[in-house]
Amino acid sequence: MRKIKKTIAVFLAAIFVLAFAACGGDEKKAGGSVDENDKASGAPEGGEADDAETGTRSGYDLLPAEDYGGTDFVITNLNNYEWCDVTLDVEAAEAGDLLGDAIYRRNRAVEEKYNVNLKIIPIGYGELIAKVRNQINAGDCEYDIAQAPMLLDIAPLSVDGYIADANQLKSIDLSNPWWDDFAHSCSSIMGKQFFLFGDFTIADKEYANVIYFNRQLQQEFGLPDFYPMVREGTWTMDSMLASMKDITKDLDSDGKWTKNDRYGLLLNMHSKQAMFYGAGETAMKKKPDDVPYFVVGEEPYINAFTKIAEFLNCEHVADAQFKLGSHQDVMFAEGKGLFDASLLSAIRAPQGAQQGMEYDFGVLPTPKLDGKQGRYYSFMDGSTPCIAIINNDPERVERACVILEALNAKSSDEVQPKYKKYALPLKYFRDEESFEMLDIILESRLFDMAVIYGWGNFEGNSGLLRNLMANNKADQLVSTIEKNMDKAMEAMEKDLDRLMALN
Repeated sequence: MRKIKKTIAVFLAAIFVLAFAACGGDEKKAGGSVDENDKASGAPEGGEADDAETGTRSGYDLLPAEDYGGTDFVITNLNNYEWCDVTLDVEAAEAGDLLGDAIYRRNRAVEEKYNVNLKIIPIGYGELIAKVRNQINAGDCEYDIAQAPMLLDIAPLSVDGYIADANQLKSIDLSNPWWDDFAHSCSSIMGKQFFLFGDFTIADKEYANVIYFNRQLQQEFGLPDFYPMVREGTWTMDSMLASMKDITKDLDSDGKWTKNDRYGLLLNMHSKQAMFYGAGETAMKKKPDDVPYFVVGEEPYINAFTKIAEFLNCEHVADAQFKLGSHQDVMFAEGKGLFDASLLSAIRAPQGAQQGMEYDFGVLPTPKLDGKQGRYYSFMDGSTPCIAIINNDPERVERACVILEALNAKSSDEVQPKYKKYALPLKYFRDEESFEMLDIILESRLFDMAVIYGWGNFEGNSGLLRNLMANNKADQLVSTIEKNMDKAMEAMEKDLDRLMALN
């Protein structure tokens, strides 16, 4: 079990838990009308909120207890994952470590209620797939559930039949409020739910893409208040660009654009892709029967790609001049950018430096493509950690469902109410409105089946289309799609046939 060492993560986690319940929010989309292409994001009601003063029983309390005889319940977890906090357990409660105390109490409560021993096994990035295959083929897999990246581990294991379909399991109820209905609607395939997102973990929340903005530069240049724009649905690429135009400046007057200068927008290869997905134009959409199909060659996708590629490679964007790399978040902390497109985890990561930033800053969702877009979207790529149930024998799977449901319910019960008051000092977020923006961001996490399964290598960390975006080669989009579509279709159809054959 991994011990939390950084109390700096505590207050961020407190911020996260405020928004956990909101991930299954109203059907009314954030910042605009309902998008007809979306499944309704409102999770059916289930469970009750804990109320210590009135004595109301919580959703966790309403779950029936079981006695599993003190057996180990084994959870695999990412080892040395650098992009977000993947902590699932701590060794002991520590005075002042609010997040660690909450995790500790949650886990010990579940252990007592179900008479199990939670055992966390660290496994390296991308290494779970071989271990699960080898163990299940040998007839004895020690793992019950896993927190692992979608693309490298869980997606290929699902095709192998080694991940249980949560929609077919009776002891897990994904309509409960501690599960994220919108994330599940985006990541389901053929009516099967292999990728699970709920209150149990903060890793998938930290991996959401956001836009940080420097409030001092906003005020100094007389820029509009961005928060009302988000609420009104007018926070778009064009409105963002309008605020960026006066910011870019050669600060050292050397005639060169380097990390020593100031830009309207700071980003990197990953966040360029995330900015594109803010338009909601995924490489694949899904038919009413939940079967995915490619839309990369269709006009809406091509038009969005072309416009955003132009936007992201203009003179006001840092990566148009040089390969920003690890300088990005540090530059923002130094006041050298109005906007910073990055992961939510950058707010507390040492390399991000936002936590030590001298300037006031706020947080915004990725802007819409235009005012016609119905809602905001926050892209989650294939490296996003998710929870999955290992497809062991039926008795083990049943137990896994019971324990996982309890872990999520107790997270909603124990962590969220207890930490709301600790978020109010705003140790990281410098204004109250950022909490509202965080709700919108976490309600809008978007997944693309082409990214999750890697079909055709169109998208993802080394995807063909991402490279076109990064290198401002939108004119090669159609030819690249045509050249690679047959291979992509072949890979997709092969996996869909195998998924359809699963019980």
